[in-house]
Amino acid sequence: MQRRTNIFSETIRKLRRSTRRFSRGGGLKKLFSQFKDGLKRRDVRYIGASAGILIVVAVVVTLFITLLPPMPTASSAQIGAQADSLASAANVSVAVTPTPGALLITPPPTPTPSPTPVPTPTPMGINKGYEGPEVSEIQLRLMDLGYMDYDEPTTLYGPMTKNAVELFQKRNGLSVDGVVGQTTYDALMSDAALIYMVSEGAEGDDVQALQVRLRELGYIETATGYFGTDTTAAVTKFQQNNRLDVDGMIGPETKEMLYSEDAVPNAVSYGENSEVVKKFQQRLFKLGYLTTEPDGNFGHDTVAAVKLFQELNGLIADGYVGPQTRDLLMSSDAQPNAMTLGMRGDTVERVQNRLKKLGYLASVTGYYGSDTESAVRAFQKRNSLSSDGKVGKNTMTVLFSDSAKKAASTPVSSGGDTPTATSSPVYTSDGASVDRLIEIAMSRLGSRYVSGGKGPNTFDCSGFVYYCLNQAGIRQGYMTSKTWRSVSKYQEVSSLSNLRRGDIIVFKMGRSSGHVAIALGDGTMIHAGSTLGKVYISSYNTDYWKKTFYTAYRIF
Repeated sequence: MQRRTNIFSETIRKLRRSTRRFSRGGGLKKLFSQFKDGLKRRDVRYIGASAGILIVVAVVVTLFITLLPPMPTASSAQIGAQADSLASAANVSVAVTPTPGALLITPPPTPTPSPTPVPTPTPMGINKGYEGPEVSEIQLRLMDLGYMDYDEPTTLYGPMTKNAVELFQKRNGLSVDGVVGQTTYDALMSDAALIYMVSEGAEGDDVQALQVRLRELGYIETATGYFGTDTTAAVTKFQQNNRLDVDGMIGPETKEMLYSEDAVPNAVSYGENSEVVKKFQQRLFKLGYLTTEPDGNFGHDTVAAVKLFQELNGLIADGYVGPQTRDLLMSSDAQPNAMTLGMRGDTVERVQNRLKKLGYLASVTGYYGSDTESAVRAFQKRNSLSSDGKVGKNTMTVLFSDSAKKAASTPVSSGGDTPTATSSPVYTSDGASVDRLIEIAMSRLGSRYVSGGKGPNTFDCSGFVYYCLNQAGIRQGYMTSKTWRSVSKYQEVSSLSNLRRGDIIVFKMGRSSGHVAIALGDGTMIHAGSTLGKVYISSYNTDYWKKTFYTAYRIF
């Protein structure tokens, strides 16, 4: 049926083409014109020829129509199928009439504009050098999990962030490439994300810093920077002695206890009675830290003497004689007991009263500030002593002797011993001073950030403050950012708006984490930060620092 239909259609097309060519050539018109001319001239020859040709044409057309095959008919279903096919091919709408064999083709509708295609999301693949708001979110999460130390987040995916991501990937069983792809991102933000733990197989500066502290507490012999089986055994024993969860790895709680004054060492400590203890006591007595006769019994007075020695010699004041304390105590580098900047108490008040009586100091506060230091220097120069501004054994002896010389000028009084928000900073001509502290801090600008680093070329935030204070002449034991929250020997400053140059700023992030920095004035501070991976200067008036500010301390 379909074949016959196709033949019919092709024949009609050919007939139409032939007719058009015949018409364009003027065939029929010429025949009729000749026929008419013949009639006018009554020329039988023209009339006969023209009529004969017309009769032949009529016969041919009649035979053609008679011999054509019949026009096929189709059912309604066939018509519908044909209509659908035509509509699909021509992109037109076809209406099927109830009468079989009839098609009604309607004009195509106005095309509806296609919707704007939604772009396929680009797979996440944040790598070193990328900059965008997603980086801040990633850094904050890494800080919460302990893979980065707390600092103001940035939008730059730098080397410290990449290193933290690699540690996270390794700890959480992911492919370690330092790239935050979708898998890493989902794992990082998941509630099942594992916290940072330094464990066997790890190596680096942060591992070495932890080993140094384990050695100080007597748990390990050497610090190699590699976390091997010896370090695992040392950490396990430390956790047992300090009633921590025992897993042989250093996580946030173990690390905080490790640097705490409450850490229980594997060293000479309270309650021990031996000749070794007596030897340490004799040295402490000679340096002016122990006031009772050495007897070999490690009692409360010995604990107090050891803590004071550690504090004034830049160690963690835990009251235990570990390898580091022992080595320094018995060396020629051991600093003798002396009152110095930042100390307060009855003994300080007694010294101030004596200085006031001799005309070197105007007021008594009980706080050893820059006024007292300047007064001591003046007394030492006047009495031919070494002028270091500290009240050691020799200075104390001369100060309270009958031969002590009175001041030759007006006593010192500039507010340095009663620091307030409105008083101006007092600088000493030499030795410890605000200028000296800032100078030392600025000299370390750009130094690399390493967790647990205490200088001279690598630091974390608390290690940076510890280093600068001690280099400036302030004998301050090492304290973590958490321990800095509860300092009592320095004047406290409770508002960011009241800060001035040289103040130590303390920030709190979470229960046991935080950050410390040194104020430079004009709303800026210098600190060692994990996000940029170095010692740098920034404003402390950002929303982040305002939100996390805890307190500050005035040293001078």
